[in-house]
Amino acid sequence: MDLFDIQHQSGQDNTAGLMTEFYFAKLDDIDTFPTPIADPTTPEEKMTISEDFVMKDGKGFHKGYMTWGRGGVSWSLQGPMDGKSFTHNFEFYKPGADKESLAFLSLAKNENLVFIVKDKDGNFRVVGSEGIPAKMDSVDGGTGQSGEDDKGDTITFVSEGANPPYFYEGSVPVAAASGSA
Repeated sequence: MDLFDIQHQSGQDNTAGLMTEFYFAKLDDIDTFPTPIADPTTPEEKMTISEDFVMKDGKGFHKGYMTWGRGGVSWSLQGPMDGKSFTHNFEFYKPGADKESLAFLSLAKNENLVFIVKDKDGNFRVVGSEGIPAKMDSVDGGTGQSGEDDKGDTITFVSEGANPPYFYEGSVPVAAASGSA
């Protein structure tokens, strides 16, 4: 693909952050992982996955909740000269120090996961891939000490890839309701 002009249109909406709902699944529950276009010819094709995730029978993505204004996807360049790639981070705040919240931390701490998150522009992004799933990198949480403190967890998952996290235009195959994270 050839290089192209990169522009910014003055006055366009550029609101940062994520919506409060996200989706996550175990990598082992995915039967077919969608892939980007093999030979993209446009910037949109280069950074978009349009195919759907295909889940194993009885499996699907689960819904998660994060506190509004306390979640984001970021990416950073890594590696030596002529060997660059990107780290991907999904960080969010999950309120609550209840049994369900703590069970999620315990179950997800070494699990291979894939996340689909929606930004405030309405775009879905994927963190985690078939080859390098998202892994829990850090958790900071607690009950707080007074009514002015946080009671919950700030959780970070990481992955990496040759590109920043892809946009996702497929459907989200959601699992039957089983509780929230």
